[in-house]
Amino acid sequence: MPDKTQLELEPHEIALIIGEEDEGMSVRIVSGTEMPEDAPELPAAAEIIVALATRLLKDPEFHDELVEWYYDQQDEDEDDDEDETPAKPS
Repeated sequence: MPDKTQLELEPHEIALIIGEEDEGMSVRIVSGTEMPEDAPELPAAAEIIVALATRLLKDPEFHDELVEWYYDQQDEDEDDDEDETPAKPS
């Protein structure tokens, strides 16, 4: 088994860890603090992470949509950078 990388989280942080196994995806959620199972509701960050993890696992099309959105954002950022580059004097 390969070495593991240690990750230290602040008490208010929650991490979504995504991996690939064979042709599938693995998902883990790690919290900087222990969350009581009988809590009346999750903190907003935890709710977002749980929703994202669930959607990634249960909706295969979401993965493709998310990746497409990411690349579209990169293209837009590159276009914005080109627009902000000052023109060279002639």
